[in-house]
Amino acid sequence: MITPKIIKREYKSGFKAEIILKPHFYQRFFGIIIDFGSSDPQKVAGSAHFLEHKLFAKKDGDLSAQFEEIGADVNAFTSFNETMFYCSGIEHTPKMIELLFRLVGEPYFTKQNIAKEAPIIEQELAMYQDDPMWKVNNAIMTSMFGHSNLGTEVVGTKESINQVTKQNLTKVYTENYVPTKMQFVACGDFSDNQVRTILRQVGKLQAKYLADRKAVSAPIVKPTGEFSDQALSTGGNSRAFGLGIRFENFKKVLSSSDLTQILLEIMLESKLSVMSPWFERMRKEGLLANPLQISVNYTRQGDFATIFGVSADSQRIIEEIKRVLTQPVDPNSEQYRFIKDNFVLQKKEWLARTIRTMNNLSYLAIEMIEESLDHEDLQLNLLKLQTMGFEEFDQICQKLMKDSTICSAYLNSKGEEK
Repeated sequence: MITPKIIKREYKSGFKAEIILKPHFYQRFFGIIIDFGSSDPQKVAGSAHFLEHKLFAKKDGDLSAQFEEIGADVNAFTSFNETMFYCSGIEHTPKMIELLFRLVGEPYFTKQNIAKEAPIIEQELAMYQDDPMWKVNNAIMTSMFGHSNLGTEVVGTKESINQVTKQNLTKVYTENYVPTKMQFVACGDFSDNQVRTILRQVGKLQAKYLADRKAVSAPIVKPTGEFSDQALSTGGNSRAFGLGIRFENFKKVLSSSDLTQILLEIMLESKLSVMSPWFERMRKEGLLANPLQISVNYTRQGDFATIFGVSADSQRIIEEIKRVLTQPVDPNSEQYRFIKDNFVLQKKEWLARTIRTMNNLSYLAIEMIEESLDHEDLQLNLLKLQTMGFEEFDQICQKLMKDSTICSAYLNSKGEEK
């Protein structure tokens, strides 16, 4: 696998920039990532996401229109510990970079535009809540992390959305959108002269918009919920269910949280995927018909996995999943042989997936800048994965599961919420 060349620069303010060179690509991608997301300290839940929305508002109108005028696409996202703004286009590189820094560096919050935004975000929350799986996910996250920011939907709650004001939004912005918590990334086919020009422009723009801001430190709290198994009443007939697995601490087992995440995803897929002997048995017994949705996440506030699905007998399938994840697998069983063989296949799949990522500028740039923000090394982790034997993989996963706690929730159209 050919690793792209990356040029990095750190400015006196602490702001960092990196340029990923991808020859023969016409499109160019630019982004700024902030080391702050929905789960981080903020008095009003959902403020990070609200802030992402409102930074597009400027005194002269929505900044998206100016990106459109030069033929550039612009977007943003908020995750548990990150917020990112990014754009892409073929021409007008200096203008795209200038607009991107203005986007993150020139807030325009007013009582009126904040009041106007609240109903829009409420509609976004309502859209999520229309999905039966949302109620299950919300119950699981609260069960693992209580009513903390991590245990709350990224956009917040209906109540918190309407508690956002110009004052508290400005406070969140000034404490977190600071040079030491922000990084710039560019990805595309740039000449040596273009690289130097971009880095000079970035240096000037970060000094103009960000250099006088200092980070406000806050202690990292790892919230804990009640870890209950819940039956949720519903007016519909959905048979959705879910499980949450709260891990003790990825770093206690491996130094790389990213590699740990990959190994756990491989383990969960090996045991629960549609190709596994276990799933085939569940299918024959009428408990599962469709694949499970599996996700593993690591955050400053806690590491966890979620598993979602639909079953005619949610209580029974939840117990079956708990059993297959917590009980040792017989080395002479078909399940064990499948897991061992699948580990080899999954290593090849991760290599292929990474290679495919290299040919998509936006995916590559976002992946690389997230790795940089988290002090991870994608190439090194991939090398470790490729050289890892099954026994080591199995031992790591056993250690992680040994110290984990599992909770669950399912929709019960006949019973009452417990």
